[in-house]
Amino acid sequence: MKSKFLALSLLAASLGFANAADIEIVDIYAKATPPGAKNTALFFDIKNNTDKPVKLVGASSPAAATGEIHTHKEVDGMKKMVQIENIEVPAMGEANLKPGGLHVMLMNIKAPIKEGDKLDATLEFDNGQKLELKDIVAKAVVAKKDGEHGHDHGGHHKH
Repeated sequence: MKSKFLALSLLAASLGFANAADIEIVDIYAKATPPGAKNTALFFDIKNNTDKPVKLVGASSPAAATGEIHTHKEVDGMKKMVQIENIEVPAMGEANLKPGGLHVMLMNIKAPIKEGDKLDATLEFDNGQKLELKDIVAKAVVAKKDGEHGHDHGGHHKH
């Protein structure tokens, strides 16, 4: 039911574009924040249904002051979060944004985001396409057991 609703929301949001089905966003959710956190993250899969690569180059949300694209890199045996300029999605391929890897950060959120809360966001691509995403549901992100962490970004500062 949720995925049908999301698919309909994405379809409705992208009707203004000539090639609306060229880029699909699936399995999107926001990270619920602990008390006092200033930032949250969005996780999702980007499916590129075209014969050309496309890049996610920007993100924004009314729930936050700014949006940034991030990944994690190992530095001196520790995973560190770093801002990147874009995420390339190969032609007829996909990119997976998930905890501990690629993700969209929403910085300086305007209010705490509790599990079950909904927020909106806009994703921008290098081909000029903008996808308006509505009613993204917040979920608790649980720490992983293998040494990676489903960390909160509450203490993260702008790069």
